[in-house]
Amino acid sequence: MSSASAVLKQHHPEFPELPAIPGGWNDVRYEIEGRTFQLAQPRTPDDFLDDPDVNAWHVKDGYMPYWSYLWPTSLEVGELLLKTPWPMGLRTLEIGTGIGLTGVVALAAGLDVVLSDYDPQSLELAAFNARRNGHSHPKTLCLDWRNPPAGLTYPFLLGCDVIYERRNHEPILGLMGQMLEPGGLVWLADPGRHSAHLFFEDAKAAGWEFDCIPVARKPYPDRPDGVTNIWRLWRKQEAPSWSWR
Repeated sequence: MSSASAVLKQHHPEFPELPAIPGGWNDVRYEIEGRTFQLAQPRTPDDFLDDPDVNAWHVKDGYMPYWSYLWPTSLEVGELLLKTPWPMGLRTLEIGTGIGLTGVVALAAGLDVVLSDYDPQSLELAAFNARRNGHSHPKTLCLDWRNPPAGLTYPFLLGCDVIYERRNHEPILGLMGQMLEPGGLVWLADPGRHSAHLFFEDAKAAGWEFDCIPVARKPYPDRPDGVTNIWRLWRKQEAPSWSWR
């Protein structure tokens, strides 16, 4: 973490509902499958690394403000979400919602989405972005992957670029085992990170089956060409209840 002095926290004149943050806010438009999504997002996410509160949280818990970035795999997941014929109102948990783009696209696809993240700032922003895009009553959940709530399950779990750190693999697999309904499905998007194969080795050993849909990467600043792997996971030898796979 940086030891530089804290960056000035700024509001955005068009977003009075949002708090002042290091570096301020941007208003960004995303075009996915012919649809437009307008999102507020931090202008310079790296400025959070100079925030004393973030540094204190990092020392205490290893926390990093990953929510403040747009993770580009969400562009490919958004494309596939809008191309898939979902059952209307399918109950869905998005893990690691960040700025909320994937969850907002999932809402546009007709899913009944709960936006979850570890950081309340992410949930505030994701809910704001959902409302901006026509969803007046977004659902959110403050979720620690290491301690998922008992008794709360969903038929569909969705996450973009959440298996980047080895330390998160065991908690995410545990969360999947606890929060996925019998016969349910998980989508996890990964851009080809070096630790991804370890996650799927662990998943196989834990009784999960999976396949992969490679999707060509969409243009995004400083992003090389390539593919995003959208992995679909389900419990081994468990009769799937989804015809929307």
